[in-house]
Amino acid sequence: RIGSILLQTLSPEELEASLFEVVGLLNCAASNVTDEKRVELARMNLKAGIKASENAAFDTAKVYFKTGREALGSRGWDVDYRTRLDLCSHGANACFVTGDFDSMNELIDEVLSKDIDTKEKYRVSDIKVNSLHNIGKFNESVNAALDFNRQLGLPAPRKKPASKFTIIREYIRVKKLLKDKTAEDIANLPELDNELYEMGQRMNEYLATCIYRVEPTMLPLIIFQ
Repeated sequence: RIGSILLQTLSPEELEASLFEVVGLLNCAASNVTDEKRVELARMNLKAGIKASENAAFDTAKVYFKTGREALGSRGWDVDYRTRLDLCSHGANACFVTGDFDSMNELIDEVLSKDIDTKEKYRVSDIKVNSLHNIGKFNESVNAALDFNRQLGLPAPRKKPASKFTIIREYIRVKKLLKDKTAEDIANLPELDNELYEMGQRMNEYLATCIYRVEPTMLPLIIFQ
């Protein structure tokens, strides 16, 4: 009751300053919250979780994200799809940072199993690729990164030894695209502003760091992407 009153009466600035206290009070009364108020409760926990993450308090953030998912319930994707997606994505990152890999994988799998736009799966896909890389599962990390790029509709070489012919062919292709551009010309090109290609580039950065351990001959192909 007190939390609801504060939520309604505090100014945006005051609410931001007292966010953790207000959300804590709201969570204490969560068992008495009506169905129509559960979305608001979930959103407030999402907001608190993001703020906690920004302060590097990932253990605390993890609790907020979990409480938010519980507030939405089993029909969370139907009730408030965007909030559920954000709670899972941010929650997976908090679990990754704190080493709670079982919970992280559950949240990642939940998002990846949904019939949603591939770009909306980027955050959890990024976490999946990064986590597999960090624990030394380079083969699985490469597979996940290549698969995500294919889902985006971006070029992704097959994971197999690359012949010298293929490497030379790709080198010539890139050389033609660059024409007579100098290193300075390339450095002064406009920043990439295509979200899809930015996601693909991020995956290629992961691939470049681990593909050599899996299939060394593929490294030039990743660099030429």
